[in-house]
Amino acid sequence: MKRGKRFGSAVFVSITAILLGIAFSFILIALTGVSPLKAFKVLVSGAFGFSGKVWPLLITLGQSTPLILTGLAAMYGFRVGVFCIAQEGQYVFGAVMAAWLGIQLNLPPYLMVPVIIAASILAGGLYGLIPGLLKVKLGVNEIISSIMLNNIATLALEYLVAFPLRADAGQKAQSAVLDQALWLPQFVKGSRWGISFVIAILLVILSYLYIWKTPGGYEMRMVGKAPMFARYGGIKSERVVLRTMFIGGGLAGLAGCMEILGNYHRIMTGFSSGLGFDGLSVAMLGGSHPFGVMLVAILLAGIRQGAQLGLQINLKIPRELGGVLIALIIFFVATENVYRPVVEMTCKKVSNFFQRSYKNIRGKKESAQ
Repeated sequence: MKRGKRFGSAVFVSITAILLGIAFSFILIALTGVSPLKAFKVLVSGAFGFSGKVWPLLITLGQSTPLILTGLAAMYGFRVGVFCIAQEGQYVFGAVMAAWLGIQLNLPPYLMVPVIIAASILAGGLYGLIPGLLKVKLGVNEIISSIMLNNIATLALEYLVAFPLRADAGQKAQSAVLDQALWLPQFVKGSRWGISFVIAILLVILSYLYIWKTPGGYEMRMVGKAPMFARYGGIKSERVVLRTMFIGGGLAGLAGCMEILGNYHRIMTGFSSGLGFDGLSVAMLGGSHPFGVMLVAILLAGIRQGAQLGLQINLKIPRELGGVLIALIIFFVATENVYRPVVEMTCKKVSNFFQRSYKNIRGKKESAQ
């Protein structure tokens, strides 16, 4: 009962934040001289439409894959009370591992692909352990250590792509293209929607089962919500935190691997595009719930896709407006304590009004009989 109430509360905050973000975006759109309703219709059709050779919906689903995985990675940290923002670095190291092994290994594809995926998960997981170890052993703030680790990962990526992994002397440093036998198949060519999306959805389901149906998930929830209770209950909090940070890091590393094997098929400078930080937004908006993460990841991917395909191409509105909308949504989630009492009071008054109206109508019918 309490779990359902908490999840309902998280859903309430997310929906309210989305509606408020859309409302303020309407104001910005109106300032450009374009009808907000028309812009909203174009945004939705550009994100979740069924037109064209490649449906926008399928492109959105493909682009949501790394957001789902990095969102799950951040969610695990939140579940044990660790606000780790190192998903970007874990994502980068997973991608680097996938690109490097894809070039260096000489194994049959049916062996290479599982080896690459496992190695990327391990690389991300080990990188995720670092802020966990610094926190539980030395008391280092995880936000500070995460920022440093992200910078290290980004600089390491630039060096590795510019020198050891560089394929040619072109203007942009990039690695060689992986053998096509290593590419993860796409269901619709050009959509980025393929096996990697299915893997992400399976991990959403597995995460739900792990968190609420296993002893390890119970320990994780207790450490995050009631650390003193967990300690007196015999739960080894440090071990739980480290295990959870490894799982989260592994998921972020897998996201990088999926992007290399499923979409880019090589790594290049600038590969780190902020997807790790986007995972934080997804986890927050999703209420740190696996299914919430999945839905919010698809929504945010859709907003970006719709802003690019719909607003920019059709209405000449800068696609950055999609980023503004996402930022507004995050802002309203962070400031829920400001507007939540007002919204709840309004909803309560509206509900009471309808209940009174229903009773009055029912009473009149009964008296008439």
